[in-house]
Amino acid sequence: MRRLMWLAGCLALAGCSALPGIAPEERAPTASPTATPATSPAPGTPEGITAFLAGYVKRNNAANKAMSARLLAGYEGGSSLAIDKAAYVSQRKLGDRSHQPFGYARPTVWPVKGADWFVTTAYWKGESETAKEPTYLLFARDGESWRQMYAPDVFSDTPAGELPEIAKDASGAAAEVAQADAAGLLISPAAFARSYAAHLVGKGGKASRSRFAADRLTTGAAATRVKMDPYAELRESARPAAAYPSYALRTADGGALAFTTVERTRRYDVRQGPQRTYVQQKNSGFLPGKYYTFMKFTELIQVVAHIPPRTAGPGQVKVIGSYSGITSGSGR
Repeated sequence: MRRLMWLAGCLALAGCSALPGIAPEERAPTASPTATPATSPAPGTPEGITAFLAGYVKRNNAANKAMSARLLAGYEGGSSLAIDKAAYVSQRKLGDRSHQPFGYARPTVWPVKGADWFVTTAYWKGESETAKEPTYLLFARDGESWRQMYAPDVFSDTPAGELPEIAKDASGAAAEVAQADAAGLLISPAAFARSYAAHLVGKGGKASRSRFAADRLTTGAAATRVKMDPYAELRESARPAAAYPSYALRTADGGALAFTTVERTRRYDVRQGPQRTYVQQKNSGFLPGKYYTFMKFTELIQVVAHIPPRTAGPGQVKVIGSYSGITSGSGR
């Protein structure tokens, strides 16, 4: 999977010097995995999930090769579909027809008791390499089909022991946690989505900073603000993307594993001065040029987070993975 590379540049009157870049916070997908239409119940055995993923990967590779939003819409839903449809548009604008077939290895599945969705973890596998960290894949039933709704990758170099264990009953099923349910939790899944959106753009205040453990998204965003401030004024906002469903299930420690989508908009207004500066986004068809006045874009960011149980001692919510993409952009 490719990563976005954010750059800023300077066009001086007598020569040019490079400016700090915008840190590569998010991955730019060619497309995320897509689900196989199925009429059977959610796969709940190793044999079932292996066959399910094999069909799902086959269809996803076909959609990616054709860059077909129609094929994609048959197997994806929610914010995954919105991110990946936008990725196809961006690729076409760039004239990029490259395609890298992929698969998944070592899948594990957690059916959710009484719910029409389930979660798997699996390791992305290319032609010559396999990811060291897993991807969470969440599928939900839509009529007769299963659609992939979330595909956050666990952040690189995350120790396997730091991934929360999902609680299972005697049948091997996980338990759903309602979005407004804060019973026994440091914070409800819905409140997490609201608070994290504010925290991501540096607007959560001291309480927010103490509530969340450091993660790659927020530390990268904070570093970007500092690096870009001499060259462009940043105005940013973020909110839970209410158009797309969120999910949560119980973890073995009494906490919850939450999946939600944040919509973030950023606008960089270039500071004008003796040197003519610009901002630039590489590898995005939505933002193909150098922008000397402003650059604005919106992105969808899927996150998966561990919400700890409420205890007498301090606890922190930990975002452990993400999947994202730019869905629109403009500039001058």
